[in-house]
Amino acid sequence: MTRFLVVNADDFGRSRGVSAGIVEAHLHGLVSTTTALMNLPGTALDVAQAVREVPSLGLGVHLNLTLGRPVSAPATVSTLISADGVFWPPDALAARGDGVNPEQVRREWRAQVEAFLATGAALDHLDSHHHAAVFAPAWWNIALDLAAEFGCGVRPPAPADAKDDILFSRFPAAARRFAMSEAGEMASRRGIQTPDRLVTRFYGRAADLATLLSILNTLPDGSTELMCHPGRLDHALATESGYAGEREAELVALTSAQARSALQRAGIRLTTHQSMATAS
Repeated sequence: MTRFLVVNADDFGRSRGVSAGIVEAHLHGLVSTTTALMNLPGTALDVAQAVREVPSLGLGVHLNLTLGRPVSAPATVSTLISADGVFWPPDALAARGDGVNPEQVRREWRAQVEAFLATGAALDHLDSHHHAAVFAPAWWNIALDLAAEFGCGVRPPAPADAKDDILFSRFPAAARRFAMSEAGEMASRRGIQTPDRLVTRFYGRAADLATLLSILNTLPDGSTELMCHPGRLDHALATESGYAGEREAELVALTSAQARSALQRAGIRLTTHQSMATAS
């Protein structure tokens, strides 16, 4: 059985250095797709440039509720933003619970998808910044609605080991349970294209060549999505992000000759969500 692998670089548009590093990781390494933070200044220009110059890179939307300002008029998404007009950080957003209006989530995420499509890019798939799409069942359903409407794939809702994952471990218990069980069943029932599994452990202190080789050498049959965050460190990233220098470490691993050789030896087929859907 063929082993398909989507290596998705999150956060395209986070800074010019991040976008440049992701393109480099695609041209010289394992990255096959990326998802863009469409509400950030400059992201639309970076996406349009990628469409022109890197047509083989699959492009999608990193649905965002936790960084920067909304695409929508602030008055129309008031439950999503703080008094200064920016999105709540992840822990504060998760804690707001029923204080967030799902229809405002739908409005903002649709606006982000429409901003992406306005660049001329084809939509490969959707995922979400800080995994916010599975903070609440209603939000996940909105992501599935958008995927169905625009004919694209979605990232699997959680890794198999979500309870031990550095990102998912911050989730409220109910959200973690939902992400690990019902969310995947919802996508399957609706026929939304999604890989069989998600791997998130190539992150933080584990974002090194040894971890990447371990993932490649033990990849099971079927389809897998590997989340990654490569980038080039620049001033904007260094001053605005808590995940900065680690991105260059990821870039080194993803573009290494050892990783490329391991991929070939294992017969793993790098792909995008759309290509995988066509193949299946």
